[in-house]
Amino acid sequence: MDEPTPQPVPPVADGLAPGMTIVRRVRGPRRWPGIVSGVLALAMLAATALGIQLASRNELLLASYAAYAAIAFSVAALVFGVIAIAKRWGRGAGIAGAVVAVLGNPLVLLYGLSALGGS
Repeated sequence: MDEPTPQPVPPVADGLAPGMTIVRRVRGPRRWPGIVSGVLALAMLAATALGIQLASRNELLLASYAAYAAIAFSVAALVFGVIAIAKRWGRGAGIAGAVVAVLGNPLVLLYGLSALGGS
């Protein structure tokens, strides 16, 4: 009753033995650019509101710093929003972030409200 010794199975070209399969973990879609765009747009709105509040208290230096921060947040939110829209990574949040970033930008508010007010 001599049992034959098991022979090792030679690996196939891709490194797998016969009968083995590759299992890949499927990730969900990336949503972080859209979410980042939305968060940056909200930060831009907060900086704009802070700048308006500081300007009404006649603290113009701090108000201008808040306006510069709001412009920077607006540009970053717009960039992440465009990336999210183009790559379809959190497209809805990216669209919302980009729209809020453009409409809430202090420069757009300044020129838009000046055009409506006439002065």
